[in-house]
Amino acid sequence: MSTQSRFAVAVADRALAVQAAWGLLAAFDQAGVLNPADVHTAETVCRIGQGVDERVRLALALTVRALRNGSVCIDLRTVRTTAFDEAESAIDISELPWPEPDEWIQACTASPLVADGADQPGGRPLRLAGGLLYLERYWQQEELVRAQLQRRFAAPAPDIDQSRLSAAFPRLFDHEGLAPGEADRQQLAAAVSALSRVSVLAGGPGTGKTTTVARLLALLRDQPGPALRIALAAPTGKAAARLEEAVRAATAQLEPDDQHRLGDLTASTLHRLLGWLPSNRSRFRHDATNQLPHDVVIVDEMSMVSLTLMARLLEAVRPSARLVLVGDPDQLSSVEAGAVLADIARAPGTPDANLGRRLVELDLISDQETAPVHGVVQLTHTWRFGGAINALARAVRGADADAVVAVLRSGASDVQFSEVDLEAAPTEASARALVGVTAQVRAAGVAMLEAARSGDIAAALAALDRHRLLCAHRRGPYGVLRWGLEVERWLAEAVPGYGEDGGW
Repeated sequence: MSTQSRFAVAVADRALAVQAAWGLLAAFDQAGVLNPADVHTAETVCRIGQGVDERVRLALALTVRALRNGSVCIDLRTVRTTAFDEAESAIDISELPWPEPDEWIQACTASPLVADGADQPGGRPLRLAGGLLYLERYWQQEELVRAQLQRRFAAPAPDIDQSRLSAAFPRLFDHEGLAPGEADRQQLAAAVSALSRVSVLAGGPGTGKTTTVARLLALLRDQPGPALRIALAAPTGKAAARLEEAVRAATAQLEPDDQHRLGDLTASTLHRLLGWLPSNRSRFRHDATNQLPHDVVIVDEMSMVSLTLMARLLEAVRPSARLVLVGDPDQLSSVEAGAVLADIARAPGTPDANLGRRLVELDLISDQETAPVHGVVQLTHTWRFGGAINALARAVRGADADAVVAVLRSGASDVQFSEVDLEAAPTEASARALVGVTAQVRAAGVAMLEAARSGDIAAALAALDRHRLLCAHRRGPYGVLRWGLEVERWLAEAVPGYGEDGGW
């Protein structure tokens, strides 16, 4: 089936779904705010509830929609201003029949489908807590994660020989490459993780997160007593393989004695670590009643860990174990609901006085008031790249649009900016840039296709890595859908038969 045919079928499916909806659901479905899954879920649950206010039906559908877009809850007071980014049509959704917020909240509070408040018993499909509306399952998971983390943060610090820890710092952290007076945040992060039950090692690409992990493990294995049992994990197989490779490479840079103490570390997926059960997709062999045997659990690429998986992980990790969460809070979040790493890293709080005292004793901070909040240490020094690339990355992370454009148009040798306007008549420069992008996409696509057809998996993956076309939006003239159609057309022109009958 061709791309156009598949698009036509999708449109036909939407038309059928609209016929089944009524009232507020129909209006929001036809506007493209909701999709068939949102409507059918709301209809089914409300049919069980009988006689449910249509404002509650809409709230339920929007909560389901929020899950599709990565959020576990909605704010009924602001949802009308935050739903526009996923609307599939050009309609101004502010003109839709949005319920008045106070009346909407009152309708939900009075509904038999909604548990009102955090202290109410479960058993209802929805929960209104803190002004936010959740599906009950996800509220329970968020509460579990919150309670588990708070208990671990408040738990007594693990036993550690601070004098031996301090003596190991000069051997493992040489501060080479840092500017005069610049703090070694890798050393600080390792110390915080060694002194805490749970810690967060955050940082962008190239800031040395994996190097810090290897040195942290060397610090812990250097401590007196039995060797700690260590687990390295990541959400996906590819991420786990990269973690294992990176830790081994970082370990190879250590002194022979430290290498010997660390041994041959391996990494696995989180699902494999927890013990995936084919008969139950949301539960694992290791849980609150059968916890993991490890003393240290390090999870990389935490930005990809969903709320559900985080809840299962916290249940399975022993309270006495160290849990180190590693990742970039600014990266794309999980394909499932929840942005756990970003929420933890940005949570408000006060410095940990007990942790601060120990860090002062180790001469890593000047006073207790500068101790990390919630054990979160952000690595800021970029080791992998510098110049315009580093300036561009900082501007993007800081959401400084003017600085981004200034770097792109600076003429720096390590950043090239090709301005392509797909809507307006192309200028000579725009046409030249588009030809360049087209050639790169075709070359990478053809090479990947030929390698895949011949069974050369390594070559196919290498070709896939040659070019990436990233989009800031899903829809619109520069969104994923538009560029996806352009890429399909370019490949169809380069590869005879591409796209016919739904395949290659």
